[in-house]
Amino acid sequence: MSRLSSVWIFLFISILGFHSIHAQALKRKGLLGVMMQTLNDSIVAQHNLKVNSGVHITAVMPNSTFSNLGVEQGNVLTKLNGRSMNGVQDVLDVTGQLYEGDLVEVEYWSDGKKWSNATRLLGRPKERFENGIVSYDEVAYEGNTLRSILVTPKHKSNPPVIYFLQGYTCGSVETVSNDGPMKKLLLDWVNAGFAVYRVEKPGVGDSKSERPCSEIGFEEELMAFKQGYADLLKKQTVDTDNIFMFGHSMGGVIAPLLAEVKSPRGIITYGTVGKNWYDYMVDLYTIQPKHFGVSEAQIKENNKVNLKFNDDLLVHKLSGKEMSEKNEYASQFNLEDFKRNQYIGRHFKFWQGLVDVNIIEAWSKVKTNVLAMHGEFDIQAIDGKGAQRIVDLVNKHGGKGTFALIENADHGFVSFDSMQHNVQTLSSGNMLSYASENYNTEIARESIDWMQSNLKS
Repeated sequence: MSRLSSVWIFLFISILGFHSIHAQALKRKGLLGVMMQTLNDSIVAQHNLKVNSGVHITAVMPNSTFSNLGVEQGNVLTKLNGRSMNGVQDVLDVTGQLYEGDLVEVEYWSDGKKWSNATRLLGRPKERFENGIVSYDEVAYEGNTLRSILVTPKHKSNPPVIYFLQGYTCGSVETVSNDGPMKKLLLDWVNAGFAVYRVEKPGVGDSKSERPCSEIGFEEELMAFKQGYADLLKKQTVDTDNIFMFGHSMGGVIAPLLAEVKSPRGIITYGTVGKNWYDYMVDLYTIQPKHFGVSEAQIKENNKVNLKFNDDLLVHKLSGKEMSEKNEYASQFNLEDFKRNQYIGRHFKFWQGLVDVNIIEAWSKVKTNVLAMHGEFDIQAIDGKGAQRIVDLVNKHGGKGTFALIENADHGFVSFDSMQHNVQTLSSGNMLSYASENYNTEIARESIDWMQSNLKS
């Protein structure tokens, strides 16, 4: 798990739904259509700007909400719906509560002059698959109405279906662009005759929830996936006797817990852990840094802080406030995040609930077919031992596990020449553009061959 370092945001307003639940159908989230960064002294000087506080607009999509407002590249956004904008997070806070058709009012600076305008928020474009039919639906339960998306292959009735279980972040699972590796993986599955089902997390995408993803615990997230599974099992347009789960990263922790509800035809994992979370976090601080060229001596020195943090967070379960008051953590962590009970994008209680999950025991209970895949250059999964351990646990307890090494693949379905190539691309900030052109096709090929060989007649 690497921290997000880029300040560039391509804002598709796909997060943070705060509204309470009502009976009406989910509204569509909106599309601002901008790239932006928080204004700082360097940007002001570089562009000779007349304003020193706001959000600098670095690109505007044609035919988007912001293009309709007259905002152009190089402008500075200073107010949005009456609220002063001092950074990108301020934009997220406002737009997270807006839906298609809502009024958007802006104040911005262009060519040294202040301008204002208003328009209606345009909705996000919906997914399209050349050989697939996309159905948007919803999964409602107490306090939440989640967006579900089912893609079924054209010209094929009652297809087998893949339940895609996403990783730990609070990002959307919609794939509006056709350029990303995830979309290309889904396309390969659909073209091979498999349906694909996804459900957004609470407060993500179109979902409406009492609390956003960033504030919920692990048990609440697991409940969302369970509710999604219950919804999938009722679908009449897919073959529910041939459900395969694909657990990517943290989704590979969720998958065996769902199998306890009803065993699927098979489970595929990619880039996940095969040990309990506390032990993985130790690896995160002691082994992963080696991929980035950190010396053994420096790792040992850093871990005087990191491993104490690990114990305070996961064993002693201190609050964010308590952790923020420990000045020794300032050298390795952002104490302001701690004050908000946040660690790498999730609430403290998410991690503190996850550490109580017996991942080893969960896999020991799985009696179905399992394919555990590991990308050769997967920095986040650290090494292939986790996937192999899953296979060993499944086979030892009555299931049928298979290990597959995907050569040249990273954590996000992208091909690299080496681990160092992956590290350099991550550090350069060019990962998005590189990933769009270097999708690893072997992940689809391996998973499709395996699923086809395990279909129930």
